[in-house]
Amino acid sequence: PDEGTILVRGEPLASISTRARLEAGVAMIFQELSLVPAMSVADNLFLGREPLLFGGRIDRRRIRREADELIAGQGFALDPDALVEDLPFAARQQVEILKALSRGASVIVMDEPTSSLTVREEEVLHATIAQLRATGIGVVYISHRMSEIFRVADRLSIIKDGHIQGPFATEQITIPEVSRLMARSASVVVMKPKARREPGEIVLEVVDLGTARKLRDVGLAVRAGEIVGIAGLVGSGRSTLAKALFGLIPDARGDVQLSGREIGALATPPRIRAGMALVPEDRRAEGLVAQHSLAANVALPNLAELTSRWPGVLSWRRETEMFLSFRDALHIACREPGQPASELSGGNQQKVVFAKWFASNPKLLILDEPTAGVDVNAKAEMRTLVLRAAEKGMAVLLITSELDELAGLADRLIYMVDGRLVPGEATPRGEEEIRTVLQQLATIHEAA
Repeated sequence: PDEGTILVRGEPLASISTRARLEAGVAMIFQELSLVPAMSVADNLFLGREPLLFGGRIDRRRIRREADELIAGQGFALDPDALVEDLPFAARQQVEILKALSRGASVIVMDEPTSSLTVREEEVLHATIAQLRATGIGVVYISHRMSEIFRVADRLSIIKDGHIQGPFATEQITIPEVSRLMARSASVVVMKPKARREPGEIVLEVVDLGTARKLRDVGLAVRAGEIVGIAGLVGSGRSTLAKALFGLIPDARGDVQLSGREIGALATPPRIRAGMALVPEDRRAEGLVAQHSLAANVALPNLAELTSRWPGVLSWRRETEMFLSFRDALHIACREPGQPASELSGGNQQKVVFAKWFASNPKLLILDEPTAGVDVNAKAEMRTLVLRAAEKGMAVLLITSELDELAGLADRLIYMVDGRLVPGEATPRGEEEIRTVLQQLATIHEAA
């Protein structure tokens, strides 16, 4: 840091290097785990500090013995010989925790630990954290998910614009109060009950959509002005559904109609021209060209509208004007239209992805985890954009793991498990009800 001191057990760290931090007993588990997938659990635990026999050979028996002791000590159901790449994400997190404990960690910092977990895996992680606390291990839990923090934490602090507020005891503060403290304005950012909209004509109609490896006999319809939510476990096929609808999975089969026109055999570009848009799960890899300018990113699906009087030549002026109109409408914080998209925050990058599709005036907007990894202010702005899009008559298919988002935005809710849509639809009545249904689906899926 530029200034200040980090104290561990009352003693200042002599250095902020990774080695000094680990030697002081502070371990970090990042959102992107630092494991070697092709190696076993035991080998990952001792990677870089393997015990050696005489002659420099690795002591495999000792690695296995100490791995067994670590696993048994925490009560984890892990096979030391299993390859990490074969483990579910929650089990990989347990390997990271064991790796930290094997180094003598007394404090473990977790960054967005549930971003890739199923509802059941979240429960496993939270039980693991409770066990760590019981053995005297401190946990710093970094998350955008408010309800999760209130389930796990004893105290919470709020970081806003580089400044810390708190700490607050979780039993003495509420989620709305935390949201107000995090907000950049005095407006309340917690979603209010949505006004019911009368849906229009069917925009998207899908019959027997399937793929070779995931989707099976998917059928659904979305009407103009309607937000249909898809709820499911991680790995249930929700993102595959979004990509198949957008023409990104070559082996997809089935009937897909957009405003009465069959588009199931079309590639992605004609689907875009027909009025379909996709905000993908991974905005940096799939939603943006990170090194290109903001104006160029917004222009990508709209090139036909931006040509100059010379065929095939883009008008830089029109491209800039298009971006500026959406910059102001969506409150995109940036220096200039020529700024690379990679320099923006996650929330502002997501606004650029929204902008490029809003500029194409789509009939159907498919959203795959639209508020993942953004702060509470950006979440509120994204959700407002979705509601406004529906109010203007756009059909919206919303795929999200944020249960409060499904409860607060969706007009209808469809559950998905193992590549199939669960028969029947529901009007979402609240976050806890959705969580209960997902837990039931997880139990059924595991039993099968």
